[in-house]
Amino acid sequence: MANPLFSTYSQGENRVTSTLVAVLGHVNGRLVEELVGAMLGDPEFELLTLQNQVTGEGSVPDALVAGTGEVYVETKTARGAVDTDQLREHLAYLSDDDAHLLVLTPDDTRPSAVETVADERVRWSNFDTLVEAVETVLDRTNADTETTGAIATEREAFLLRELVSFVYEADLTSGRDDRVAVVAAGRHGWDEFQRYGCYIHQPDRSFRPSRYLAFYVDGEVKSTVPEVTERVNRIRFTRLGVENANGLTERQRRHLLGVLDEMEEHDSERLGDEHGVFFLDEDTGIRLDGPVENDKTARESDTRVAFTYSQRYVSADRLRRNPAYTSALEDD
Repeated sequence: MANPLFSTYSQGENRVTSTLVAVLGHVNGRLVEELVGAMLGDPEFELLTLQNQVTGEGSVPDALVAGTGEVYVETKTARGAVDTDQLREHLAYLSDDDAHLLVLTPDDTRPSAVETVADERVRWSNFDTLVEAVETVLDRTNADTETTGAIATEREAFLLRELVSFVYEADLTSGRDDRVAVVAAGRHGWDEFQRYGCYIHQPDRSFRPSRYLAFYVDGEVKSTVPEVTERVNRIRFTRLGVENANGLTERQRRHLLGVLDEMEEHDSERLGDEHGVFFLDEDTGIRLDGPVENDKTARESDTRVAFTYSQRYVSADRLRRNPAYTSALEDD
């Protein structure tokens, strides 16, 4: 059943905007400030109100976020769809010099129309930035005890995960071919991959579309980085559950039945529960010269912290350069 918070607007842009506003309207203000601030590139942004489907004469943006200054949101769901004339019309709608127009698009780089307008009131962000900000919040709820940021409640974390899933399903993020999902799989997950050729995780866990999956275990990224061939979000690990599951390809079904055979031999604790599964191919993946040692430290200290507590994403191109340390995989 569809989440009732998620919009039923038929027009794609309105649906995405209203879904974003609906979720932001159900999380605490400090989280909204952090997420909107990340898209604006303004960490000092402070929230006052949210409004979907702004009304007015002429060209009006899709939404309004009022805070330290009014922020009007124009959403595009197609790449290369930002129109110069529309931006100028929106700017004419802005009430004062403190107002900004946030242009949210799926583009990899800043749209040329934004460059052409060359108005400092126009801020551009893509959905990758939104997803990264949300995942920062979700990762913080799991393990980051040093942060001064707001912590999401269980309900807020659920809504934010649903928002990320919505963005992925709408194909609004970029860079899949160069993206490696690095998972904190633990020794258990790494051993299962070597035995079963797949990564087993909690059902309906949100991941960005990624071509490869790397395992972070015992303070290092393992040298074997398999390619993601297919994925199943939720399935019960019983013979009946696999045989009767809708939407499985025959190859997936055969693979999972083989996994169940081995698990039954070893009386695995996975049996009977629901899981998500990444099907992985080591032969078409990336083979490093050796593992990548974690050298990540806490802010303003030399204390070593985990490279990831759940999952994070790195560039496949950077990984192929065989870095010795994880700092080489960090964004500049």
